Amino acid sequence: MEDLKTDEIPPTNGPILHVIVIGFHHKKGCQVEFSYPPLVPGTAFDSNECPPGWHYLPTLALPDGSHNYEDDTVYFHLPSLKNSRETIFGVSCFRQIPVEKLKNRTPDITRGTVQKSVCVLSRLPLFGHIQVKMALITHAYFDEGDFSKVSLLEDTYKNLNSCLSEDLLVSIQVFEGLSLREFILQFKHKAVLLFKLLLLEKRVIFFKSPVQQLCATILSILSLHPGMIEKGLKESACVKTSRPMSPLPNFTNDSPATTPESPEKSFPTAATSKARLPHSSSLNSLGGRPGSAFSEEPSAGQIDPSVSADEMETARSSVTSAVAQIDSQSCGLPMSIFTKGYLCHPYLSLPYMDMLTDVNVRGYIIGATNVLFKQKNQLADVLVEETRIETSDPDLRRQLHLTTEDLRFADYVVKHVTEDVLDGAAWEGGDEWIRAQFKVYLLCMLRTSMLNDGNRELDYFNVSFINAWKDTYNYKYWAGKEYDGILDVPPRHPFAGQLSMADMKLRLSHTMQNTEGGRKLNQAMMNTGRAVAHTGKAVGGAISQAKGAFSSWWTNMTSQPNNGQTEKIDELPEDGLEAEPELILSEEKGENKEKKDESWVTLEQMRKNARKNKNNAENSKVEMDIAVTTDCIKAAEENGNKEAAQNDEKR
Repeated sequence: MEDLKTDEIPPTNGPILHVIVIGFHHKKGCQVEFSYPPLVPGTAFDSNECPPGWHYLPTLALPDGSHNYEDDTVYFHLPSLKNSRETIFGVSCFRQIPVEKLKNRTPDITRGTVQKSVCVLSRLPLFGHIQVKMALITHAYFDEGDFSKVSLLEDTYKNLNSCLSEDLLVSIQVFEGLSLREFILQFKHKAVLLFKLLLLEKRVIFFKSPVQQLCATILSILSLHPGMIEKGLKESACVKTSRPMSPLPNFTNDSPATTPESPEKSFPTAATSKARLPHSSSLNSLGGRPGSAFSEEPSAGQIDPSVSADEMETARSSVTSAVAQIDSQSCGLPMSIFTKGYLCHPYLSLPYMDMLTDVNVRGYIIGATNVLFKQKNQLADVLVEETRIETSDPDLRRQLHLTTEDLRFADYVVKHVTEDVLDGAAWEGGDEWIRAQFKVYLLCMLRTSMLNDGNRELDYFNVSFINAWKDTYNYKYWAGKEYDGILDVPPRHPFAGQLSMADMKLRLSHTMQNTEGGRKLNQAMMNTGRAVAHTGKAVGGAISQAKGAFSSWWTNMTSQPNNGQTEKIDELPEDGLEAEPELILSEEKGENKEKKDESWVTLEQMRKNARKNKNNAENSKVEMDIAVTTDCIKAAEENGNKEAAQNDEKR
């Protein structure tokens, strides 16, 4: 190894603490092979020793399953060794190459490939910005073919410290490498669900490979919350466990503020904010509520065909533009989520699993590639695998139910992202535009939460969610302080308004494709189809009639309205709403009991709504089609069951 002089190491007061090489030893596993400056002061650059609080650092820098990929990147968090309320951010680029490409093959290389990672530990959460630079450094280090030549790593340490500063945290570079477009296209309306889930401070585990996509998914969710990545992760890896643990540093003289405590003891409840609410004259400081499309008392059960999509869009745009310009800090953002024992780890390795069960850990959002995290059911309130979101808590499922207004918001975002995906330079549908939409959504939800209990505006955000949110640490901390900026936000859902036919189509589509009842109905259609193929008797005609009526009715429901007064739901891509539930109720704890078919409830509700407006020809046709479809499908299923029973008796 090249000779490096320890007396030439510059002071570590810059944003970069260390540049490290992690290798995989066939007998010892992952271990540190080089560090500049040394991880343990006074040791050699090539020492394998790690500080006690970072004992399992190599398992983070070279994650589980990394041998399945030629190269990848992982982001991770570590608690600071010097400050119990500071998090260190790690960026590790790993690669593996055939040993034939090495110019200097050392005796410890006994396999056909060699795998190493080049890791940077930083005080600043500039994940993507650092990754772009380190990917080039890693390739150059491997292309050299001689891992003993480490002068490149010394230069990297010095150059990064000279070009990185806290000023970058207020620039767009803090989001470099994160594509919110890809996130929205992947999760679609579930992005709103995940956005709200973070506010509830639950135990959430993301399971996915490769690891860079896993980390990017978690960081994308964080980036939707204004200021969260820039300022909200300072304590995201900090917790004082109830007993000493080798993965964590042991601070014996912590200040009382670092010890997790009940939020109720330190901060007032949301009732405090109600006492300082102004009267109605201050509720509309943006120039009043929007126009007729957002009337003072919208009726959620009535269809208003007089409100056009253009009017809704104009009113919504005026409010969104005004709220988006409000300074986030003046409204108390970012929310204080990652503090007092609530953790965030974009990637976590197996040796840290015991830490998650400590009593002082309130919750976490973590990424994992080891299947044991997935199999340990008690570790997670919510498991997210690919786009599948699973929970064993029925109450949480109700809290995360998306209202009609939430579905409008999700549909609005997905449509813009989908339409503008080919135009990378477009503002609407771009990453900054997406962040602006979620900022407005969060500010409106915060402002609405300040209203008195029972106010109907709370229902538009799901009152079950609002009540659960008010019981979290981050909300109580926010409600215990005064923020003048929040009073400039209208206290209502940005997508509140009269119920339209487009909403009925959106809700029905959502119900059919994303609920247990909808899946049962789809399965019933498939079963009756198979019955026709096997029996070929008179019942086949009734079933065919039912299927034909259902197909005709569904086509009419998803086609463009003739009067142009409602939004087109068929502007979504073919896979716009995925045929899987938005939040699946796990059966492992016996919670998934037989319930009334939600799809029939939805059809009956549509029937009632259609009767209220018999003068509308379209509603009358919908009512008739629904009635025919409902009766035919039920008759077909009954006849199919009788025919099957008769066949069984004959056999």
